[in-house]
Amino acid sequence: MNNKGQTLIMFIILIPVFLILTAIIVDVGIIEHSYQKYKGIVDESIKEFFLNNGTDSLEKTLSYNEIDKENYEIIVEDETVTVLVKSKIDSIFGKLININDYEINVNRVGKIKDGNIIIEKKET
Repeated sequence: MNNKGQTLIMFIILIPVFLILTAIIVDVGIIEHSYQKYKGIVDESIKEFFLNNGTDSLEKTLSYNEIDKENYEIIVEDETVTVLVKSKIDSIFGKLININDYEINVNRVGKIKDGNIIIEKKET
């Protein structure tokens, strides 16, 4: 019995599956990379706030890292500072299924506890 045709059909069926999985992995990787980038920027901005005592240094750090003023919100309460950054990144493969961009939200809270700067993710 000759089974050479079955292998070709299975190969043709699996090619789109592998391409779709690759596209999903690439888009998720881009989203995660952007999230980690913005998280690092926000964390450094919060450290600047506590080290230099003011929102001016925090805003300078954000603007130095090319985060526009309309894309972030700063809330200062008592001994804590909350920074929320919203950004949109372009989709690469999501455009094939009508997803043009992804929204990334980084919401971090910083406070001083026992002389150390503590930065945590704010639960929404």
